[in-house]
Amino acid sequence: MDQKLSLCINPRVRDSIMRSISEAVGDLIKEDVQRNHLKTHNGNGGRIWDFLNTELCSAFNSPNCMAYVSQRGPWEMVLVYERESKRLFTFMREARFASIQKETYRRRRMHYLDMLTRHLNKDLLAPIGQITLIDHEFEDQDNLHELVGRLLHDLERDGAVIERHVLVLFESQNYQMTSIRAVMLDSNLDIVAEDNWNNYITANDSIIMDSVETHDDPSNDPNRGLRLTSKAAARQKNKMRITKKESEKAQ
Repeated sequence: MDQKLSLCINPRVRDSIMRSISEAVGDLIKEDVQRNHLKTHNGNGGRIWDFLNTELCSAFNSPNCMAYVSQRGPWEMVLVYERESKRLFTFMREARFASIQKETYRRRRMHYLDMLTRHLNKDLLAPIGQITLIDHEFEDQDNLHELVGRLLHDLERDGAVIERHVLVLFESQNYQMTSIRAVMLDSNLDIVAEDNWNNYITANDSIIMDSVETHDDPSNDPNRGLRLTSKAAARQKNKMRITKKESEKAQ
């Protein structure tokens, strides 16, 4: 196997992924918090994923690169398939990936990363990986084909030919994406190849102003007291026009 395996990800795919993540961890969650006047942020992590999945579905909606909603247990996730490279992209926070790696030999059942790497990247081996004397076995590994089939059902229905899995890892802080990279893993979840995209991160020019107190009753304001920049207001008006047109068509 080539030890210098390169990901060579299409720049347009990279940029669309980065833009989707930046929006989800930035203005979309910030607007949600301010609009609803939330005092605590315990649920931000989960809501960010709903925003990210929606952004990915919007960004990747063509025959050449399509986003699919799939489900693993109660968790809904989005898979992005690029036809040209025959690669499947999934998305995860760095901290979560580190936890999954650490818990590999304590897990009884496969995580979806175990499934996809064993199914799509099984012939890969990281140059420097975990040294184990005994292969770890999962209770459900004999059902790998069936489990992967459920995860990729919609893609297989569309005739997608998938050859590799790529994981996009990111972190954010204070409504700003702070790191992002794409990695290809072997079946031990060790990194075979990596593209670091940190140099492409730009400063987040937020279109959502910091919240301010107003004397008007927020319940009478469609923005519920949220102060928007001119750019955000224009985006909101555009969405309202689209909604109005769709409503008129439905009548």
